[in-house]
Amino acid sequence: MIKKMLSLVFTVVGIAAAVAAVSLSLSYKNANPMLLVPPEEAQHQVTGLMEAVCAGDYSTASTYLQGHPNLGVDREPTDAVGVMIWEAFCDSMEYELVGECYATEDGLAQNVVFSCIDITSVTATLKDRSQTLLEQRMEEAEDLDEVYDEDLQYREDFVMDVLYDAATAALKEDSQTITAELTVNMAFQNGQWWIIADKALLDAISGGVLY
Repeated sequence: MIKKMLSLVFTVVGIAAAVAAVSLSLSYKNANPMLLVPPEEAQHQVTGLMEAVCAGDYSTASTYLQGHPNLGVDREPTDAVGVMIWEAFCDSMEYELVGECYATEDGLAQNVVFSCIDITSVTATLKDRSQTLLEQRMEEAEDLDEVYDEDLQYREDFVMDVLYDAATAALKEDSQTITAELTVNMAFQNGQWWIIADKALLDAISGGVLY
């Protein structure tokens, strides 16, 4: 009699468990994937990328991206004004990981808050500042040979000095900081996690100038 009762109890429990399993599977059919243990390697990839970017090391940054795309380091500015603005941009970059990695339909993702100088806030005023400063320097010049070359064109060194001083003023007085909330997506390939170089990420880490 006892054996029959126990058998009946186990049968009922088994049926209840099966019903619960089916119910749960139906409830979570359309739910987002869940990540029980976030892979540390994936988060390390994001940290490595952001550290390289904040150091202005885009060659290293590329090694964390799927397909190792060329981030345009061969197009970095070479003139003094461009170098100054680019260095100011790199020096201004900061990031913070928000939470942990989480599962997506295509892999993993990590939320990041990224801030930097808005380069356009500097370049937008550069033309007017340069023109005003150019006129001022021409009025103050004691020798026109400091302004014009033998063909009566502006001397290159004179123009570059004006541009440099105008850019310095623009960086000091006009630059604004922008903050972006990024979703860094990752895919698993060849035994490791790679960061997907989507447009939002590339625009943010390059100030929109490398692409």
